[in-house]
Amino acid sequence: MSDQKYVKAIIYAVVFIWTIILLWNHTSIQSAWLTPLSTVTTIVLYLVIAFDLLLWKLSFLHSWFVKRPVIDGTWKVEIRSNWIDPATNEAAMPITSYMVVRQTLSTLSMRLLTPESSSALVGTEIVCSADGLYCITGVYRNEPWFDFRYRSEIHYGGLWLHVADDRGTKSMVGHYWTDRNTAGSMRLTGRISRKCQSFAAAQAAIENA
Repeated sequence: MSDQKYVKAIIYAVVFIWTIILLWNHTSIQSAWLTPLSTVTTIVLYLVIAFDLLLWKLSFLHSWFVKRPVIDGTWKVEIRSNWIDPATNEAAMPITSYMVVRQTLSTLSMRLLTPESSSALVGTEIVCSADGLYCITGVYRNEPWFDFRYRSEIHYGGLWLHVADDRGTKSMVGHYWTDRNTAGSMRLTGRISRKCQSFAAAQAAIENA
């Protein structure tokens, strides 16, 4: 975990300040008190890692201690684009795709899987608004599969998603835009805990859920 040095620094700072206060109050300090410091530091580090990876998701913590929404897993996504087919001059039909979210308390990654491409967020953040609602903002890179690059090039874009939790049923609704001057809406529903690796696997897992 990249923040181990910060956890250690906090522990040592607490021990140092505690020692100074004891000396200030003319309390006798014994060296044996510091003997378990290494063991305590290791235990605390493992607890921090466990909390970051898993324990923060425990539901009873979310009413008072943890505010970050749990959204990891695979979601079904409906995409509606404003793209117009130049050959037919007709609007694009809605596209069904899948969003795979991998999340810890301190990290978040999202990958969109469609029949023709894969999009990964290269920068993302969960933002809490003043009224307590959470939104996800991000910049993504879309890589079409090789067979489709003759008509769809690699491109970049951004997205904004509002995380909604209505009586325990989570959904995410928002919009996206690209550097190809296209934009559209996104609606994520039907989340499952499994994190799928491909479009076909995600489709089968959600249909059989």
